Amino acid sequence: MPYATDSAGVYKLVNKVTGQCYVGQSQRLKKRLAEHFRQLRRGIHPNPRLQNAFNKYGESAFYGEIEVVCEDLKDLDIIENAFLSGEAVFVEPVIYNIADFAKAPMRGSTHSEEVRERIRAGRRATKFDYRSEDYKKTLAEAQMRRLFSDPAFVAKVKYIVDNPDMTYAARGRVLGIDTSSVRKLSLRYAHLKGTL
Repeated sequence: MPYATDSAGVYKLVNKVTGQCYVGQSQRLKKRLAEHFRQLRRGIHPNPRLQNAFNKYGESAFYGEIEVVCEDLKDLDIIENAFLSGEAVFVEPVIYNIADFAKAPMRGSTHSEEVRERIRAGRRATKFDYRSEDYKKTLAEAQMRRLFSDPAFVAKVKYIVDNPDMTYAARGRVLGIDTSSVRKLSLRYAHLKGTL
């Protein structure tokens, strides 16, 4: 389960070209960010402002970032509303939101058994093989393109792989990230040393 350790909070989607952003909230941040990009790639995002900007500037112009992790779900609306109202601000202005207030209509609700059965039937009816090697390869390549389109991420990986003589903890202190993340990035991208 890729999102088993997901957390709740507030996130933003940033257009690196225009310096503008969209702010949102979710009980499962990583899953929600992935869902935004999936809809944008397919051209079916419900927010036309965001979809039009994505179409104009391309996927490489956008990145998602978790801003605030919330332990208490009651804080989600309060924090998102603060960003929407201007009480709290990002470096990037919030331009792409359509609603000027926070809303999460399904929070605390569940689908009826009838709706859940329709969803299950739809999944069973699909002929697409989500376990195929081709599909896995396509996903992996898309993730690499997305990650390496963010200059901050590239700089972080470059520092980690170009300084193998430093301990993971030392590199983490320089970058302001935890040792575990440094170790993971180092092991995953060590083969890129000298190419970034």
